[in-house]
Amino acid sequence: MSNNAPGPWGPQPGQPQQPPPGQWGQQGAPGPFGSGPYGGPPPQPPRRQGNPGLGIVAGVAAMLVGAGVYGFVVKSLEIQSTWFGVGVAALIGFAVGRIGGRNPALPIVAVGLALVGIALGQMTAIVLEAADQLDVSAIEVVTDWSDEVFRSWKESMGFFDVLVLIFGGVAAFAITKNVAES
Repeated sequence: MSNNAPGPWGPQPGQPQQPPPGQWGQQGAPGPFGSGPYGGPPPQPPRRQGNPGLGIVAGVAAMLVGAGVYGFVVKSLEIQSTWFGVGVAALIGFAVGRIGGRNPALPIVAVGLALVGIALGQMTAIVLEAADQLDVSAIEVVTDWSDEVFRSWKESMGFFDVLVLIFGGVAAFAITKNVAES
């Protein structure tokens, strides 16, 4: 036996003490593997909740822009397409869902905004067509003949227009819900 190894009677006096095997310094608090001595990484910050009021404002802005573009495209191409109405609804749903967050009332608000936006887009097309036929400005048509524009829109409503409104409402609801959850 060597002089440094403890014998069956314990360590020799005057010899340096070695720590027992397997205990090399102080160990940290228990935690998941690789977490370090203080119990792991900090917790994730809470998920962004969104701002429902700002989401509604963004939806109104998207509705007005989408209705204007929809009316201009329908008037200039002289066709009615479901995809334009669904595009307006998608724009509104994306704006409301992204900015408004996960509030459960926002998809319903987006449906209402989409229906109004599609109707305004169709009326914008009527206003632009009437302004061309009457050789006046679109603002004059809106201010002087708004009741005729509304009556013309109601009379021209057909099955296809109802489908545009239905598809637009469904698209606005689904897109708002999916964007808010992602």
